[in-house]
Amino acid sequence: MKLFYTLLFIASLATDDIPFKPKEEFDINLDFKFKVRASDHSQVYTSDNGGGNNSSGPLPYLHLDLHIVKLTPDEVRVRIQNNKDQVVISRKVVAGDVINLDMGYIDDIKGRVTEHEYTVYFLSKDKKRVSRIVIYFQEDGTFLVNGEKRGRV
Repeated sequence: MKLFYTLLFIASLATDDIPFKPKEEFDINLDFKFKVRASDHSQVYTSDNGGGNNSSGPLPYLHLDLHIVKLTPDEVRVRIQNNKDQVVISRKVVAGDVINLDMGYIDDIKGRVTEHEYTVYFLSKDKKRVSRIVIYFQEDGTFLVNGEKRGRV
């Protein structure tokens, strides 16, 4: 049991030691559109706030654009993971790149039907984490970047 807590502590330090990327070095733009939800009768939605709304009309849909303004010499790759620790994007990056994330329907993000948190890691040549950006949507729609409130969806 002591080994388990030691490993848990080491894992938490590894994440905490990675500094946030300074806000001057990136921009995040939210792009709202309206899309008609395709019928998927195999998926069951149980959210109280309308997640999985079966409306036949267009629903608000969110794309996120991450514009990389500046990179340090150590930052050569980017890896984006969602709140399920699945790697969404992993590739080389240069200053000026725009990375597009298809977030999904806003009701699904708020209702936790789809992913609501993404961590963008900037990696060195040997794939060590140099800096990070944490993008988080609260259940009320508040949008946070590195813990700083940026608005509401």
